[in-house]
Amino acid sequence: MRTAAAVAAVAGLVAGTLAAPAHAAEPDSYTFTNTVNPILGDGSYYSADPAPVVVPAGAPGNDTGRDQLYIYTGHDQAGPSTNDFIMNEWGAFRTTDVEAGQWTHFPSLMRPEAVFAWATPGRAYAGQVVRGVDGRYYWYVPIHERDSPASDRFAIGVAVSESPTGPWTDHAGGPIISQRVPTANNIHNIDPTILVDGEAPNQRVYVWWGSFSQLRMLEFQPDMKTPIGTPRTVTGLTGFFEGAWAFERNGTYYLAYAGNNAGPTSQCTPANYHACLAYATSSSPEGPWTYRGTLLRPVSSTTSHPGILEFDGRWYLAYHTADAVGGGHFRRSAAIDPLEWDDTQTPPRIRLVTPTPARGRDLTPRPNIAHEARVTVSNEPVPTQYWVKALNDEIVRSNPLPPDMWGTWTGNNPPQQWVQYTWDQPMRISGSQIEFWNDQPQGSGVGVAAPARWRIQYWDTGAGQWADVANPSGYPTGTQGFQNTTFDPVTTTQVRAVFDASTNGSTYSGVAVEEWKILAAQPEAVTPPVITVEVGERDLPGTVDVTYGGQTLRLPVFWDPVTAGDVAQPGTFTVRGTVLGYAADRIAAQVTVVSPDDTEGDETPPTLTLTPSGSAGSAGWFRSAVRVRVAGVDDRGGRLTIRSRVDDGEPAVATDVRHVDVEVTGDGEHTVTATATDRAGNVSAPADLTVRIDATTPASVATVDSATRAVTVTASDTTSGVARIEYATGTGAWTAYTGPIAAPDPNRHTVSFRAVDVAGNLETARTVTIPADLSGPLTGNIAPIATPTASYTAGWNSVTALNDGADPANPGQAQIWGTWSGTRPATQWIQYDWSRPVRITGTELKFWRDANPGTGDGVAAPDGWVLQYWDEAGAAWRDVTGASGYGTSTTAFNTVTFDPVTTPRVRATLRANGNGTTHSAVAVTEWRVLADDPGVQAEVPVTVTVTPRCIAGRAYVAVQARNDHDTPVDIALATPYGSRSFADVAPGANAYQSFTVRAATAPAGSATVRATGVVGGRDVTTTRTTPHPGVDCTA
Repeated sequence: MRTAAAVAAVAGLVAGTLAAPAHAAEPDSYTFTNTVNPILGDGSYYSADPAPVVVPAGAPGNDTGRDQLYIYTGHDQAGPSTNDFIMNEWGAFRTTDVEAGQWTHFPSLMRPEAVFAWATPGRAYAGQVVRGVDGRYYWYVPIHERDSPASDRFAIGVAVSESPTGPWTDHAGGPIISQRVPTANNIHNIDPTILVDGEAPNQRVYVWWGSFSQLRMLEFQPDMKTPIGTPRTVTGLTGFFEGAWAFERNGTYYLAYAGNNAGPTSQCTPANYHACLAYATSSSPEGPWTYRGTLLRPVSSTTSHPGILEFDGRWYLAYHTADAVGGGHFRRSAAIDPLEWDDTQTPPRIRLVTPTPARGRDLTPRPNIAHEARVTVSNEPVPTQYWVKALNDEIVRSNPLPPDMWGTWTGNNPPQQWVQYTWDQPMRISGSQIEFWNDQPQGSGVGVAAPARWRIQYWDTGAGQWADVANPSGYPTGTQGFQNTTFDPVTTTQVRAVFDASTNGSTYSGVAVEEWKILAAQPEAVTPPVITVEVGERDLPGTVDVTYGGQTLRLPVFWDPVTAGDVAQPGTFTVRGTVLGYAADRIAAQVTVVSPDDTEGDETPPTLTLTPSGSAGSAGWFRSAVRVRVAGVDDRGGRLTIRSRVDDGEPAVATDVRHVDVEVTGDGEHTVTATATDRAGNVSAPADLTVRIDATTPASVATVDSATRAVTVTASDTTSGVARIEYATGTGAWTAYTGPIAAPDPNRHTVSFRAVDVAGNLETARTVTIPADLSGPLTGNIAPIATPTASYTAGWNSVTALNDGADPANPGQAQIWGTWSGTRPATQWIQYDWSRPVRITGTELKFWRDANPGTGDGVAAPDGWVLQYWDEAGAAWRDVTGASGYGTSTTAFNTVTFDPVTTPRVRATLRANGNGTTHSAVAVTEWRVLADDPGVQAEVPVTVTVTPRCIAGRAYVAVQARNDHDTPVDIALATPYGSRSFADVAPGANAYQSFTVRAATAPAGSATVRATGVVGGRDVTTTRTTPHPGVDCTA
């Protein structure tokens, strides 16, 4: 319980005739005792960005006779549903004994606007206090400048005080670092860390600062504010994002920081909103730096911030979490844990810190069983802004960020996604609660929207396939609170939710789920097990018998801890436990403790059972690695020695156990064999189990026939074999593939395809595009039938937005093409390709912005642009000629007309706006290209050969026309020497005639062939005139 401490204001202390120096009264504070993290976790005050410093005994402000540890923090003041850092002041915690947990809290030591006349209120982000060269206390903090013209007004100021609790005054009278001083920069100037290095009088002062993956360093003069040299960029910090912390130990320099190199194989974090704490080392504070790994894995808050030092003979890490009562990503609380070193390495490494207290299992009885399931999803690897673990962590926040949910948005979203839960044993389920998240309405086809429809399926082991649950109460798609579904109870090891994405008819929205609970059917009876353990054995059986009508299942149970005293000698005791999914109450069981030496007269061998668990598939296959539980039972109740082996591998022997779990991995068929030996030496009969694994999805390939516009799909699977191929055209239903997929009409179409193997592995759907039939006349906007590409597209934007036909007044990020990134070059380009050259006459393009011109930041309208066409003959890009003015409006289409040109592709090259040093990104909401093209005239395909020749001194002209069409055609041959017609010439057959010239010579000339047939349902006549050389038969 927190107790308020009296604040003593002492003007002086008289002892005899001597008076101690006067000290300013300390700011308001209170003391409390707490020995677990967070330091202050009751929700009364949220403290972030901890920055520890040791104030030695006898130093100014510390007359206690003991070293004091101060942890300076920011004050998170955001409401429970506010997604922003509301931070108006800095405070501190103080202690002389971390383990004892007696803390004095100073809630408000400094406010930016109260100390820095040039500051705005608020934005009191991470700072650090150090003792300066002169022994005073210097507090380096980010400040939001009131009157700065910079695009980012954050700067760094420094306050000074004679005491660690203030009062504080502005040491420099203005910013010491900003986008303008000491030299211009374009970074986010926050999170300073200071190192006063060396011993007096040769101390040197260094500062590091920065965020968003940009870190700078600078040296100060001993006055703690005047620069020496110019800022330098710091490299070598893999995944650096923000929150640097510099310190030295035994001649090695360390830089700890919040890292964010996210991804499925990252050492740091799978989600890019979360951060780990990583570190690098150097032999000098000026670098170079070498990355050394992670020191703290992601915690419950998305951000992380290190503070590392030695205090009272131990090293500590201060950090923050969201673990306080009512905590969240913007309501964080400081924590502290010991930090240990591995001095066997050179330089010494920091061991991975384990946060305390350890988070135990929630033993509250409840029907939800999702939290004990293994999760698989259709969109592995999950986009790094999401976190698949959020699906079943039983946490739903009022203001979720992307890592608080599983999601699918990538900018190119498929029509269907799914999530799956798998348990190690059959579970009986009867309900679901799901919480959807959205940032776009249904039917928009962009962003993240609630699914158009969804359903729950379970794995039907008997049929070896997925089946819809029976009699669902409904599948609501609301995004405010849990959406409830009940259904007829079913027993299964796997359940999944299949989501049909919301669509606007051409594109699909992503899907996001904050939490998905699966509710267990409630049993008629739970039978407490008869439990026997040996003296000293503290592990209890992990399952109990649960009865549902005529069916009995063995469900997981989680027992209270068994103490050493409970099993110290033979006897009995009672233990309580929580059965997974059983909501009525906890259960109690009696445990009998026996002596392991009770083997006299035991001649009965133990028995063995081998039970596989994994993702069960079809036809006896598993679709994942399999864990085989080898469990033994002895009639005397004693523990066993179990010997197990997979295939021809080396045997594994486990002693004093009741079961072992054997991991079986790798596609193919495997055999697990095992025996058990009891305390008396009796050996069980060998037991074996065949396990078949196919954990690899099949692979399919699609090709498009450019002539017929038909799609052919083939698939392969090397283990269980391909069961079937499925396809869907546009937003249509999935259909079994039986042969080439024809385009339903002349328009452009997207065909999705996927394969399923015999084991039941479903390939992630892929797509192929059937190009539009451009043979007919084309007029107006032909962008929708083009293939768009770009020099670069930001991950949250979409290149297909260029030609989606939409022009919303306030587009979402998925409805524009944009290029914002850490690297913004001076030019970018967007391009359209068609399957044949098209005659174009104009273009219309509309830009988008969120920044003003001249900032060199954000997204701004370009300085200019030009339209280019591909010159096929010259194999080069050329500017269109006769172009009218190129506008750059972001509120209306910029229309450009030009001299007509025929080309298969066009490109708009955009010149980015800048500030002389950096460039803004560019973005386009819609790009139209206007055509006036007569189309491709249909032709009857024939191959014509004209050959002059001499026969017996006379000249002849031989004409042959081969029918290359797939139906019979009429062919007429004509020369100056005669003509002949042929009716119904078969496909592949020839019409031939040798015409006599009636002379010994023939001049050069030509022959004309007219072929008439049916093309595309119309009668078409094609005329070909073929030249031939002259011939002289007199020689």
